[in-house]
Amino acid sequence: MSAFRRFLLKRIAISIGLVLVATSVIFFVLRMLPGSPFTMLFTSGNIGPEKQQEILELYGLTEPLWKQYLLYVKNMLTLQFGYSIQSSASVWSIIGPKLLNTLILLVPALVTTAILSSAAGMYAGWNRGSKFEKTSIVVSTFFRSTPIFISGLLFLILFAYTLDIFPPFGMRSVTAAPTGLADTYLSTDFLYHYMLPFSTAVLYYSGDFLLLARNGVVEKKGSEFLQLHKAKGLTEFEQLARAGRNTMLPLLTYFALRLGMIFQGLILLEVVFGWPGIGQELVNAIAQQDYPLVQASVFIMALAVIVMNLVADIMYAYFDPNVNASGGSV
Repeated sequence: MSAFRRFLLKRIAISIGLVLVATSVIFFVLRMLPGSPFTMLFTSGNIGPEKQQEILELYGLTEPLWKQYLLYVKNMLTLQFGYSIQSSASVWSIIGPKLLNTLILLVPALVTTAILSSAAGMYAGWNRGSKFEKTSIVVSTFFRSTPIFISGLLFLILFAYTLDIFPPFGMRSVTAAPTGLADTYLSTDFLYHYMLPFSTAVLYYSGDFLLLARNGVVEKKGSEFLQLHKAKGLTEFEQLARAGRNTMLPLLTYFALRLGMIFQGLILLEVVFGWPGIGQELVNAIAQQDYPLVQASVFIMALAVIVMNLVADIMYAYFDPNVNASGGSV
């Protein structure tokens, strides 16, 4: 077996272990919370003892804790999330559209900022000491270091309430009744609601990619291979393109890592703008102690982090000649 295959199997085994750890933490933390999802329902006096027992049996809460745990792990690993306690609807039917709404908002924002900020960072690194470098670093660092809910509130105050350019909350107007994906996500009404949270997310992530690209080009500038290209008569732009190309692996790896953390990283963004995504749904489910919804939402977020970390590890081991399959430098 090759070294890379051994490395791959090792990383997959570690990832599976992390998934089991994450599912266990979710299960026990939820059951350590005070009260239960049925406290308010049972104390209202409208449900008799027999009906209460039926409800508890339906959700498996009368079984011993170890049986509940084994059944829970099985359901999580097979993506069978059960039914919501509050609405009695399938968990997938609730979080499926919410997950799509989150991806529609955050993935284009992350791709946009990765491309624009990386290009700006490469240009800034090539022109060290310029006004562009200083300004771009200050602006991007300001937005990256500012909590995203603060930036979101500032955007709301300025563009929604003061200038009245964009609507403040939601994904569409209250009176809108879209039919189909195209009508839902490609309408003018959706675009107006989309711009503020999208712009906030783009600016929030811009500092990471800009500084990573800028530092990569600074390290490459003056290297022997660029001096050789300069001696061959390549223009400044062509030299910059070659320096930038050699910084792509760290950028792609960071993009994979950030993509995995994208859900939980911007929960507050969805809350501030009232965006009907999985983050806002998680907040509501926690407030209502809706175990199945909370378990499914947190599990999806944890799984995304673990999978994308695995992808990042594999990318580095496969594409970087300076890293061997054992995880160390050559």
